[in-house]
Amino acid sequence: MKTKFILQGGNSSKKSDDNEKFFHEIINSVSSETVKILCVYFARLEDRWEDSFDEDQAIFLNLATKKDLEIKMAVLEKEELVEQIKNADVVFVNGGRRGCLKETLQNLENFSELIDGKVVVGISAGANILSRYYYANTFNEIREGVGILPIKLICHYLDEYGEVFEQLDNYKEKLPIYKIEEEKYLIFS
Repeated sequence: MKTKFILQGGNSSKKSDDNEKFFHEIINSVSSETVKILCVYFARLEDRWEDSFDEDQAIFLNLATKKDLEIKMAVLEKEELVEQIKNADVVFVNGGRRGCLKETLQNLENFSELIDGKVVVGISAGANILSRYYYANTFNEIREGVGILPIKLICHYLDEYGEVFEQLDNYKEKLPIYKIEEEKYLIFS
């Protein structure tokens, strides 16, 4: 299987039809009857990880699916994290405003190889970090991701972001720009 990226614009915990479709897309992207999901919260401060995991785990477990779900929370310890990624079908990278997501992924020398053939989900900051460049809404600036996807990205997109779109378009190299509204998602495979 080729790596499948599912990027979501934010606010994934809100109950909505779009978010339900999003979570079903994740589960249905894995062909086996057991889906191993690794939840990554490194974009958040560590004191929020456990609560975030509980929230996402509840969302996954409340889906009407016949598949068995094995859901784990990622750890920062490098060797264990590498093993967790290797064993996962889905690497679910949730968003946040602060944390150590970029640094952690950059310190995994072979991150792109580790996720090869998996379903990689990025929500808000989790989606941003997978792109080459992105607009950081909270900080009102353009930043560089780890560049797994050769794109420029705007999450939490609103119509009034026209000026931001233009700034991103003119930033460094020419790449396709994608904008994702909250609760919406895009698929790259």
